[in-house]
Amino acid sequence: MVRIEDLFSMKGGGSTGLGSYMAEGFLAAGAARVYITARSEDTLQAKAAELTGMSDGECVGIPGDLATLDGVAALSSTLHEKEDHIDVLVNNAGIGTGGYFEQMTVEDWDKTMDLNLRSPLFLTQALLDLLKKNATDEDPSRVIFISSVAASEVFKHVMAYSTSKKGLEHLTPQLALALCDDHILVNSIAPGRFYSEMTRGAWENPDSESFKQSLQRIPAHRYGGLEDMAGVAVMLCSRAGSYFTGEVLNVDGGHRLRF
Repeated sequence: MVRIEDLFSMKGGGSTGLGSYMAEGFLAAGAARVYITARSEDTLQAKAAELTGMSDGECVGIPGDLATLDGVAALSSTLHEKEDHIDVLVNNAGIGTGGYFEQMTVEDWDKTMDLNLRSPLFLTQALLDLLKKNATDEDPSRVIFISSVAASEVFKHVMAYSTSKKGLEHLTPQLALALCDDHILVNSIAPGRFYSEMTRGAWENPDSESFKQSLQRIPAHRYGGLEDMAGVAVMLCSRAGSYFTGEVLNVDGGHRLRF
C-alpha cells in the first residue's frame, strides 16, 4: 500500500523556461540528482547552482547542443560516464520556428524537425540501457516528451513547428508500446501559454493590449507558471503517474478549446 504522502515523492531517484520549471519541481519532490543541458554554458551552470542551492538534491549542468546527432551522442556518453542508470528522461529541447510558407527554407524545416522530433527519439534510444537498468513493473522508468498545443492547432505561419510537435505526439504511443516490456512509461506534455523565453515577446509587457487580449483567449485567463508545469511532470514521474503511458496531457488552461 502506497501512502498518500508518497504518491508525489521522487526520493531516490533545461536551464530556462519549462525545463527549469521541471528540474526545480523534481528536486523539490526529493530527486537526489537532476541533470540539465543547454548550449549556453554560463546560463546553464548558473541555473544548476541556483537549483542546487534551493533543495537537498543536486542539479548538474552538462553543456551541449542537441540539434545534432553528434550532440546527442556526446550527452549520452557523458551520462554513461556519470551514472549506471537513470530513472527519468525529459526531452524538452526544442525550437519555436515560425514564418509563412512562402518564406520557409529547407534549412528552417530541417532544423526544426531535427531538434524537435529527431533528437528526442534518438536521445531516448541512446539512453535506453540506462533507462532499462533499474526499471520494474512496480517502479518503471519514465520518458517525457514536451509537445505543444500547436500540435492541435492549424496556423499557416508555424507550419514546421506544429508539424514537428504533431509528429512527437504520434510518436508517443508508438514508443510507449515498444518500451512497455522494458518497464518504461512514455508520455507527452503539451503546454499552452507559459511564462518562458519562447513566449517572452508576448508577456514581457503585461499592460499591453495584445497581452490582455491573449489572456481573454485562454479560458483560464492566465499564463501557466512553474507550479503548473512542474506539478504535471512530477505527477507523471512519481507513483501517482505509474499507470499512465502513451498519453498526451494538455496543460494549457483550456487554450486548445478555442480552436
